[in-house]
Amino acid sequence: MRYIAILWRLCLLFAVANAQGNAVDGCPKNEVACHDVMNGSQCLAQIVNDNNPPISAQALAKCVQHEGTASNLTGSTKLCRCPGCHTPAINAAISKYFPAPCS
Repeated sequence: MRYIAILWRLCLLFAVANAQGNAVDGCPKNEVACHDVMNGSQCLAQIVNDNNPPISAQALAKCVQHEGTASNLTGSTKLCRCPGCHTPAINAAISKYFPAPCS
């Protein structure tokens, strides 16, 4: 009986993992600039979720524009090209401060 319960839990775990894998996230993974946006997630989350420093286009852009990034685009262009790479709150802030069309 114990093994049946374990097997049932594993099946449920695989079903949930598969369902999550099919989710559409809207993040263009083939865009090099989006890797910088994803790598800046901790900085973006601190600004958006904690409002520290206050949310501004300059503060958000600074999170993805620094030495050693994958793309040489400006921070604002990176964020504009990658609007769906984060949580709904961060994506909303990016869409608000960096609306399409991108420069």
